[in-house]
Amino acid sequence: MRMLLFILPWAAIGIALAVVAAGAVTGKNVFKKQGAAWLITIVMVVVSIGIGYAKAPINNPVPEPDLPNAPAASDTFVRDDANVLSSQTERELAERNQRLWQRHNITVAVVTCNNQRDLGDYAYRQAVAMGLGGYDMVVALDIRGDNYWLLLGADVDKDFPYDPSDYAYDYMEDYFVRGMYDDAVLDLTAALESWYGVYYGTEGRP
Repeated sequence: MRMLLFILPWAAIGIALAVVAAGAVTGKNVFKKQGAAWLITIVMVVVSIGIGYAKAPINNPVPEPDLPNAPAASDTFVRDDANVLSSQTERELAERNQRLWQRHNITVAVVTCNNQRDLGDYAYRQAVAMGLGGYDMVVALDIRGDNYWLLLGADVDKDFPYDPSDYAYDYMEDYFVRGMYDDAVLDLTAALESWYGVYYGTEGRP
């Protein structure tokens, strides 16, 4: 159908040119003849319609909306304002969050900063800005402030059996003091992914 719409305008133009050429051969002005004028007018209308349809998108496709509350494909929930994480680490964190969302509908965000006066408050403000919920977590690193923080959502805080500061220390401290920030966040988030899987199981959180 689309090919036919492409061919029709050119065929119509050919007819119009043939009429004009015939007039030139006979020495007559075809535009003064009503029948010829109407023919050329109809041809030009066909040309316009055909070109318009040829340029129109096939079946006028409409993009399907994303699932409600699902993370956008472009949003990795990583805010590396201190610029200390590699692109590979950010990809791994994005993949981890995709798995966590598919299995448990939760997110573990990672944010980095410099010299925040209250890192816990900063982590909370980042959680609000990202639209995180009660079962989500935020891992915050203050590079120049030499500090890190694990913030739990209000709901998961009731289920998490460990002190968040001690838990973050166990998985991050050795890497953090050596400036190995990629390893620090990957090790902690891997442990959190494992904990979510064990505690909430394959059926996900309640």
